[in-house]
Amino acid sequence: MATDEVMASVAPAGGGGGALEAAAVPFSTLYCSNIDWKIKKQVLRRSLHALFSRHGKILEIVTLRRDGLRGQAWVIFEDVAAATAALNAENGFSFFGRPLKVSYAREKTDRVAKMDGTFVPKDRREKRRKRDAESAVTAGASPAKQSRTDGGAQVAVEDPSALAGGAGEEGVAPSGAPPPPPPPPPPPAAPAQEEVLPSKILFAQDLPPECNEMMLAMLFRQHVGYKEVRIPRAGLAFVEFEDEPHATLALKALNGFKLTTTETLKLTYGKS
Repeated sequence: MATDEVMASVAPAGGGGGALEAAAVPFSTLYCSNIDWKIKKQVLRRSLHALFSRHGKILEIVTLRRDGLRGQAWVIFEDVAAATAALNAENGFSFFGRPLKVSYAREKTDRVAKMDGTFVPKDRREKRRKRDAESAVTAGASPAKQSRTDGGAQVAVEDPSALAGGAGEEGVAPSGAPPPPPPPPPPPAAPAQEEVLPSKILFAQDLPPECNEMMLAMLFRQHVGYKEVRIPRAGLAFVEFEDEPHATLALKALNGFKLTTTETLKLTYGKS
């Protein structure tokens, strides 16, 4: 089945309109709609990742440009709890000037089923249920332990390799062997870095090229006291708050935040 057909099949029947219109059973995939379809695909994915990843690990974000699927996206989380937290927090969020509509997907997507190992074609699901039921009855619980007879009595053995016994086994030093060498000395301690005094301005460095003012603003605007973001040049940004305590709370919450799968947000205090 094509990607657009697969994702369309899990969209809520009413086009998505919040938790009240969502499916009765929550899923780890969220359906997002009312998105400006003029936004470039790469920018849209980066912005959705910045908005939703603070709620939990994202496995994939699907955005399609075909007719009938523009202005929509699917955010696939690792677990249902993260998806639920994201739905409750971001439904109605002003996203590029439009209220974002977020709801659960209508059913578990084939992508998620394949990732968690539960994917079975529809025509084989009933056969698999019957086979699993029969196997559970006939096979019973698999033995967790092996046993051996020692002096006429059975002794439980957790590790089958323990049945071998004898000297000179792996992990047992033979008699007369020299002692192991001493452990290497610990590495020298790193020199102490100059302490930076707290201030109301946060300094971000080593930002990825795709990270712009709008993406950073979406991250920091959730914290009380946020004022503005300035990017003097690529890779650097200054985030200003009303006072130092509010800036400190934002630094503790967002320092180390994953901007992409390989890059994290590096925050320190800037000079006022």
